Amino acid sequence: MGRRIQPHRDYSQDLKYLRTGGIPAYVLNPERQYLQTVIDDIIFKDIIAYHNIKNNQAIKDFFLLLMERAGKQVSINKVANILKISPDSAKRYLGFFEETYLVYTVQRYGTTNEQLLSPQKIYAADLGIRQLYTGFRDIGSIFENYIFLVIQNRNPQLVNYVYENGIEIDFIIDKRFMVEVKYYRTLNEKQERVFKEFKAQQKLILQGREEIAELESYFGEPPPLFPTPGGKS
Repeated sequence: MGRRIQPHRDYSQDLKYLRTGGIPAYVLNPERQYLQTVIDDIIFKDIIAYHNIKNNQAIKDFFLLLMERAGKQVSINKVANILKISPDSAKRYLGFFEETYLVYTVQRYGTTNEQLLSPQKIYAADLGIRQLYTGFRDIGSIFENYIFLVIQNRNPQLVNYVYENGIEIDFIIDKRFMVEVKYYRTLNEKQERVFKEFKAQQKLILQGREEIAELESYFGEPPPLFPTPGGKS
């Protein structure tokens, strides 16, 4: 089961992509109602109806919360408390959004115990959908989400985030390539220390579109397209 959101392949038009995302019909004709209909269709048909969920409002509120937290760590227990649902329900609902390719999750890099006990980071599968719910704000977080989609589009074997001594580094790819996204900003002293001391074969501080080519060179081959939104699989 599932649908995937097709991203716009031309990464040279970064600013437009950050605002509209990559669903082709929406890129060509950015009508908000069209995008809202796409999301409503996926949520109601592929999640609420398919899983016979009675609490429709909780599902919709959950998705709004995920879009607001995209690019950040999300605690299942905190989400459950906010929505007044059980942690088990919150975990299941998050899984439904992953199955329908509306969001991606990234685990902490570390031991199995550290991964199980740490919050996951959430990324929207399409930036246009995120902006539909949150507006165009927090460009640093939007840019990080965009870079995650660039990475995801290359089908890496593994993507994690690093969390050491209370400091987070955005990505460690395939356990050997560390990437920190800073949209035209610099690392603070503590971040710089963790970034320098962490053992990785390659490291990149990505501050803007100028470094994207260096990121993509890690993967070598041109990126594949995601499958278009479709039916069950």
